[in-house]
Amino acid sequence: MSAIPETSAAPTEADLLQQLPEDERQRIRDRWRLYQLRHHPSWWRRLLLFLSLIGPGILVMIADNDAGGVITYTQTGAMYGIGFFIPFLLLMIPVAYIVQEMTVRLGAVTHRGHAEMIWGRYGAFWGVFSLLDLTLANILTLVTEFIGIRVGMSIFSVPPFLSVPVAWIFMAGTMIFLHYHTWERVALWIAAGNIIFVPLAIAAHPN
Repeated sequence: MSAIPETSAAPTEADLLQQLPEDERQRIRDRWRLYQLRHHPSWWRRLLLFLSLIGPGILVMIADNDAGGVITYTQTGAMYGIGFFIPFLLLMIPVAYIVQEMTVRLGAVTHRGHAEMIWGRYGAFWGVFSLLDLTLANILTLVTEFIGIRVGMSIFSVPPFLSVPVAWIFMAGTMIFLHYHTWERVALWIAAGNIIFVPLAIAAHPN
């Protein structure tokens, strides 16, 4: 009598989830977490939902509070005074909101990234051009970041040959060994350091 072959069990949802790339699994977990927070009546969960939704936006908004940006703000205030800076800042708020809301809407509707949309709409030449332009801009931005690290740590008498390599190792390590969601949370904690601007502004005794 021949043996009856065993039929393999159908893969479960957990098995199918494990077959996806890590970033896709994390995206599914984030959406499920937001779904649970959205359908929970507790005010604490509602607060967590609010913080979860604005978290990526906070990272985008504080991206300009880097070394080059702070130096530019300071130079603008020194040259033109706060009378120019405050009205200009108020005028730029709607511009920044419209641009960011428009780009977020493009990604949400098309489910395509920035470079992918340029590549598909305008062709390979402009797609490569946008990537090279973005790469050059990021390299120059990183240069200003390390200049800011060198200047900032020199206040605490840390020599450049120590502060710059340690900062580079920290940045490279987080980008290579940590997942995006972990680095996002680390960046939020680092961004909390922007609160130092409040006592600094008060200590400057503005007119």
